Amino acid sequence: MIKKIFLILFVLFSCSNEISNQSNPENISLFVITEDITLGENRVVYTVLDKEGNNISENVNFKLKKIDDSKEMIIEDYELVDWPGNRSVFKSDLAFDSTGYWEIIGEYKKSNTKGVIEVKEISSTLNTGEKVSSIKTPSLENKKIIDLSTDIEPDLNLYTHSLDIALEKKVPIILSFSTPGLCVTAICAPQLNVLKEIRSNYQDKLIVIHVEIWENFKEIMNTGDFSVGNLNESVQLFGITSEPWTFLIDNNGFVENRYQGFVDYKELKKDLSKINVYDQ
Repeated sequence: MIKKIFLILFVLFSCSNEISNQSNPENISLFVITEDITLGENRVVYTVLDKEGNNISENVNFKLKKIDDSKEMIIEDYELVDWPGNRSVFKSDLAFDSTGYWEIIGEYKKSNTKGVIEVKEISSTLNTGEKVSSIKTPSLENKKIIDLSTDIEPDLNLYTHSLDIALEKKVPIILSFSTPGLCVTAICAPQLNVLKEIRSNYQDKLIVIHVEIWENFKEIMNTGDFSVGNLNESVQLFGITSEPWTFLIDNNGFVENRYQGFVDYKELKKDLSKINVYDQ
């Protein structure tokens, strides 16, 4: 069992191809943030940075190709979205018809840069359209809030329901796995704040559940040693290997959408409207 979660790092810690100075005079870099990518359509988040590490958000064109194939496909459908830390990223729904290594090519001014994607046949966790199992997640039913969350200002509503009980209620569910008090990427707390806002604005139209990654997060925080960490059982059952992960589940218990890394209020609101759920 994995003892330490390998997190999605937004800046300078992802994989990208080295491009010669001749084809990349601006010395730009493209980083693919989304790691769990499978056959079919995927929500893919990526970013382009200049040599100082600043976002490039305008006048960028993108292409997609498999590494062993010369055919390039223009990515026409992409959206610039906000990211914690006053950053911005590009988001696309990309479809992959074969496993293996693919690359997103970014073109800016006279420069080209590439970010590599590994497309797998099966996801490590639940994919869109799959049925969610009736799993018990930690809740206020049997624990105190101080034993449920590393959030400094926890919203009790996010810990009221265990997933198995929530599924019985036949309402949409937003289920999110993260550990804001121990998050290396610094996007877990902002993600949790978005979920609090969603819960406040949608009230009883849906159920929002937050699950900590580590069962013994107090011990980790006291020792500063992730090697002593024990994953929550529900994290293991879901196959979560990075954080944060958020799932939108419809009222029949199927995954409507999934979000690796950060997802903002605007995107969640749009996806909720697709299953006829609207805020107050």
